[in-house]
Amino acid sequence: MAPLRVLVDPVARRLRASPLAGRMWARYRTWRLERRARRILARGDGRADALPAGIVYESTMRCNLHCEFCYVGALLNIEGEWREELPLDMLQRAFPEKAGLQISLTGGEIFVRKDILETLELFRGKGYVCGYLTTNGTAITDERAAALAQLATTGFLKHISVSIDGPPEVHDRARGAAGTFQRTAQGLKRLQDAARRTGAPLRVSINTTVAKDSIEALDRMVDVAGDLGIDAIGLNHLMYSTPEEVDETVRLTGAADRSVIATYVTPNPGVTPAQVRAQVGALQQKCRARGIKFDVRPKVWPGITDAYYTPGSTLDGRCLYPFNHARVGFSGKVYFCPFIRIEVGDLGTQTLAEAWNSERYVALRRRLLEHRLFPVCRRCCKVELARPAG
Repeated sequence: MAPLRVLVDPVARRLRASPLAGRMWARYRTWRLERRARRILARGDGRADALPAGIVYESTMRCNLHCEFCYVGALLNIEGEWREELPLDMLQRAFPEKAGLQISLTGGEIFVRKDILETLELFRGKGYVCGYLTTNGTAITDERAAALAQLATTGFLKHISVSIDGPPEVHDRARGAAGTFQRTAQGLKRLQDAARRTGAPLRVSINTTVAKDSIEALDRMVDVAGDLGIDAIGLNHLMYSTPEEVDETVRLTGAADRSVIATYVTPNPGVTPAQVRAQVGALQQKCRARGIKFDVRPKVWPGITDAYYTPGSTLDGRCLYPFNHARVGFSGKVYFCPFIRIEVGDLGTQTLAEAWNSERYVALRRRLLEHRLFPVCRRCCKVELARPAG
């Protein structure tokens, strides 16, 4: 199967590169996701398919930076716990054999994990496809860049998303360390050079976040992309919850305490809706003018920006992420979702299939269907926010 995929993938990429084919592919994906969503909603019992459509594996919760707005910041570098990262032999046993299963890796900073390349090779050997890796780019060596390019050549690795918050001075301030931008830029260049040398079909984009430290420089991300030779920018709206939303979610889910909620908790996001509208609009316009691809998560539709950036406001929508994607922590614990880290399984003692439809998982999914969104879900990159009426 893998050699056939190596032949088919380049053809599919060329077809999707044309504007018409790209639109048709996007419509097909939307139709497929909606068909799956209708099936889930019609069933209504909280059960999912036998295995998830994808797995997000938090390969480590160690990180070499300290970013104020990081939604998992409180989980990073917890003394002693990082030593519980699953070793390769346990990873081999814990993850199922399933050709074509999508896996994506995040953290923490994944390249702080010393055996990350062996981990990726293990998943490739299982026939998986790696949808994306997220990284701050500071630890990408020549050796790692070459290995990643090779993984892309085999058809395993599709996309690397590198986090950048603005021009050098803005990025360094947001990341809490001088010289971070330069280290990230060097890592990006190593990736690009390795991909060019090997002809690897590796997509590299930069990812940025709406935040008080970088909001006024948001449109300058286009200049940053140009300087770095990048043609795609992904924007994350600030993911945050108020203390009251956290408490209400704890109550609705029956969680033991607030520690299970892993998001940026603040009574004030530090930016105003007017700022966001102006700066995101300027970024979009500049991307169009320069031919830079642009995407944003979550989709904060015109008309709901005020509610999104006004603490305490409600937002309508839905989230089916826990029906589609398994969230596996570095130690093999399976969590309900990235924000609500209620343990619903453990790959140290269960198969993924057993954990995926465990009693606790199913009960929480059923409760999510009842409420459509828990309060801390309103400002998550996985949420599907409803378009405003009219």
